[in-house]
Amino acid sequence: MARPRLFTEDHILDAARDLLVDPAITRPAIAAISGVAGIPTGSIYVRFASRDELLARLWLRSIRRFHAGFIEALSGPGPLLAAAAYLPRYCRDHPTEARAMKMFHRDELLDIGPADLRAAIDTVNDDMNAALRDAVGVQLGVADERAMAIAGAAVKAIPYGLVRDFIARAAPIPEWVDDVVATASGAVVREFASGAAARPASR
Repeated sequence: MARPRLFTEDHILDAARDLLVDPAITRPAIAAISGVAGIPTGSIYVRFASRDELLARLWLRSIRRFHAGFIEALSGPGPLLAAAAYLPRYCRDHPTEARAMKMFHRDELLDIGPADLRAAIDTVNDDMNAALRDAVGVQLGVADERAMAIAGAAVKAIPYGLVRDFIARAAPIPEWVDDVVATASGAVVREFASGAAARPASR
C-alpha cells in the first residue's frame, strides 16, 4: 500500500506565506519554506517545478482569497465605498496574504509554470472586474472608460496607496487609515455619483 502524503499543496503555500511576516523577505527561498513546513526540499519540488511556480501559485491563491470578499462587498449596498473600505480591513486582518499579493505584478507571471497556471493568472481579475463594472453602473449611472477609471481611483488606488507602505514594511495598518479611506474614497464616489444623477437621460 502506498504511503499517504503527510502534506498538501496548501501546507507548502502556507509555509511560504508565513515567512512573509519578516519584512526582509519578499520572495521566500525554497530552503526557508522547507524549514517552516518541515518538508524536504525534494518533496517540495515534487509538487512544484520551481520556486517561481510555487510563489506564482501562492500569489494566485492570495489574490483569489482577497477577491472573494472584495466581490461580496461590491454586491451589497453602497458597493464602491464598501469595496474601498474592505481593502485596508482585509490587509490588516491578513497581513501575510497582503504581502503575498504584493510579491508580483500579474504580468510578471504570465510566462511561469504550466498552461493551467498561466491561464488562471491571465483571467484571475475577470470576475472582480465584472463585479466592479456592475457596481460602477449602479452608482455612477454608466460604466464607460472614464467612469471605470474614476471608480478604480476610489476603490483601489486611494486605499491601496494608504496601505502599501505598511504592507511593504510588514507593519500593522493603523485604524485611522479606514477613516481616511471613508473620507477620500467617499468624496470621489459622491461627487461623481451626483454628477451622473444630474446628467440628462439619453433618449
